[in-house]
Amino acid sequence: MDKKNLMNWIIAIIVAIVYLTVSIVFKSWAFSWFIWVAYAIYRFIVK
Repeated sequence: MDKKNLMNWIIAIIVAIVYLTVSIVFKSWAFSWFIWVAYAIYRFIVK
């Protein structure tokens, strides 16, 4: 696995952990969609 691919996996796992943490702590699954939107925008810009 090359360095870029490994970094993408690490970022995806961190985003998933943050998503679950925010969702559980705030008991608001709808609010946490902003995390996925921010991640999608990041992926679009980086690519």
